[in-house]
This record gives sequence, C-alpha cells and structure tokens, in this order.
Amino acid sequence: MQSVINGLNWIAGLGPMVMMPIIMFVIGVALRQKIGSLFRSCILTGVGFAGVNLTINFFIAKVSPSVLAMVQTWGLKTDIMDVGWPARAAATWAFPMAAIVVFVVLGVNIIMLALKLTNCVMVDFWSYNHFIFGAALSWYTSGSIVVALITGGLIAAITFKLADWTQPLCEEAFGIPGVSFPTSNSIGWAPLAWLLNKLYDKIPGFNKIKADPTSIQKRFGVLGEPMVVGSIMGLGIGILGGNSVGDTLIVAMSTATAMVLTPKMMQILMEGLIPFSEGIKDFLNTKFEGNRFHIGIDAALTIANPSVIAVGLLMVPTTILLAAMVPGNRLLPLSDIAYMGMWLAAWPVAFGKGNVIRGYISCIIFTCIMLLISTGMAEIHTQLAISGGFKLADGMKLISTEDAGTHIIEYIFSIINRFFAK
Repeated sequence: MQSVINGLNWIAGLGPMVMMPIIMFVIGVALRQKIGSLFRSCILTGVGFAGVNLTINFFIAKVSPSVLAMVQTWGLKTDIMDVGWPARAAATWAFPMAAIVVFVVLGVNIIMLALKLTNCVMVDFWSYNHFIFGAALSWYTSGSIVVALITGGLIAAITFKLADWTQPLCEEAFGIPGVSFPTSNSIGWAPLAWLLNKLYDKIPGFNKIKADPTSIQKRFGVLGEPMVVGSIMGLGIGILGGNSVGDTLIVAMSTATAMVLTPKMMQILMEGLIPFSEGIKDFLNTKFEGNRFHIGIDAALTIANPSVIAVGLLMVPTTILLAAMVPGNRLLPLSDIAYMGMWLAAWPVAFGKGNVIRGYISCIIFTCIMLLISTGMAEIHTQLAISGGFKLADGMKLISTEDAGTHIIEYIFSIINRFFAK
C-alpha cells in the first residue's frame, strides 16, 4: 500500500502542467483517440496550465509583500497562523488512507456513470486531494475508518452532482464547452452563490445595476478595460500596504499583467483541452447513448475570468478587514490571501453573469463563513499537518489555512461525523 501512496504522491507532485497531459494521454489512448491530435492536445493543455500558473504565481509574488505590510500596518493579530494551501495539500496526501480514498472515489465515479447518476468524468487526479481531506477530517472527528471512507465517497458523489448542475453555466461563464469543475472546495459554494443571486434579483434598483466587464467598459471607456482596472486596483493595494512609489507601481503593473495574460493563457489551454474533451465525449456518447458526458477538471481555471480577478483583487484588503472584524475569527490570513478571493468569487460571478458588484458582496459573505470554518477546524488541521510532517514554529500552537476554510462540504460532514465518534 505504501508504494501506491508513494506513486500517487509522485504523480500529484508533478502538478497539473505534467499530470494532466499524462492522464489525458492515457485516457485518450484507452478510448481510441487519434495519437497525433491527442498528443498535440496534451502538450497544449500542459502549456496552458503552465501559463496560467506562471501568471498567477507572478502576480502573487508581487502582491504578497503588500499584503504582509497591510497586516503589520493595521496591527492584525490572531492566534491561528495561515500556513498556506500547499501545507494542507501535502498533509492530505500524507494521510495513511489516501490511496484507499482515491480508489473509493474512482469506484463512486464509475458506478455513478454506469447507473447514469452523473455525466461527470472526473479526470483531474490532483483534485482528489479534496475528497481525501474530507475523509481525513471525518477520521479525526469520528475515529472510524469506515465512516471516513464513506464520507470521502459521499463528498465525491455530491461534488459530481453539483458538477452536472453547473456544467451549462461553466460553458456560459468561462467559455469551456464540455467541461465542468468538480473541485469540492470551489463547487461547494455554488448553491449559496445561486441563492444569493436570486436574492439580488428581488432587490429593486440593485437588480438593474450592470457591472460586468463589457458594461463597465462601455460606461467608462478605456478606464473600464481589464488591464486599466487591474492597474488601478494594484495601485490601491500598494498604497494600502504602505509601499514606496516604485513598489506601488510594480504592484500596479503586476495586477494589470495578470488581468491581460491570464485569459490569454487560458485560451492556449482551451485550444488543447477542447478537442480532447470533444473527442472523449463523442466516443462515450456513441457507446452510451442518451448521456451527455463532460470532463471534470481543476476549478483553478475559473480565475482566468476578468470579473473573477477583479473581485479577487478587491478582496485582498477586504479579507484583512474581515479577519479583524468577524466575531469568532482567530485566523491570521496571510499565505492564501492574494488569490483566495478569486477562488471564492468564481460561482458568484458565474451566476451573476460577470457582475463584479454582486460577486464582491457574495464574496464578502463567503469570506466571513470561510474564516469561521478555518478557525473551527484549526485543531484537526493542526493534527493532520503534524502527522504529515509539518513542524510547528516556536510559539505556534494552532495552524489552519484559508484554503481549508473553503471546504464547506467537508466541514459539514466533519461536524455530522462527531455523532459517530467512538
């Protein structure tokens, strides 16, 4: 079993730039896709993932110092340190039953496809770590291996059903046909995003406000272009962080760069992914008539949407303020703050048809919930991280992450499973 876990860790450690082309090639060969076009799709998809990651990581590297400066300038102090999503992911893959959970989820996906309970073909191996995380949380709260494995399977099943529900929206909002985003810590927020958007539709006056990128650009001209909006927001972040003039200008240009290059990198990824997706769908739909299969991939691709990036930028200083103001929050948001707003903004923006104002308001609500979840799971998160080899720094007693707080489905199950504690 340890060799299986090591193999899974090795594959996951390659990152989507390498992992996704490998998985796509294996699936494509198994489903009799033409080798030439399949190989091209795999390479282009890997290049697209690399481009998106390079752009976002460049943005994060340039903005993070301003975020740290804001925290210090505003005197935010809490007793739970945000150690970043990589620490959570590494601890998750180190969970002793990680390999078993992977096979459980694979089995759930195959059974649901065979019984026509889902059309989601989950090919994003990396995102299995979210199902493992849910199983790990439930194991720590219940003490039962059986409960943990059942929980991992149930979270996967719920995620696949949510992917079916939101798949048409993915095509409309993110422009990727035949693809869904069954990443549980993202799609778990879709029902609440839908509900809030319905509420906004009932508010007189507010329901008439158009704040999507096209409408903003029409109203404000060149000032409404994504790169200009990004540069203005970057200036604001740099100023709030107390940066020098030079550093503030660097942050401004970095955010403008992210606004322009991320969607372009996404276009490269789509050039590789869409032919693969269409080929797989055509093959499966021929073999299994009456189904409308879609390929499940990493929801990180949703951040290539200009409105999502804009809301994420607005949430950088907003998250720091919320961390200081939300009653019961004990998390000091640091490591994940530069991009977490984009992650949470995806479904509010999608349901709101790109409306930045609606997305921002929903994201504020989501962030308040996320901070409380991060605080609530800190003790379990700390145990999981230590068991995965994380070393606590001197004076550090509890750790958590904003990323962990986005796992709303997993957190609900961990609470329910307390009733099954031995």
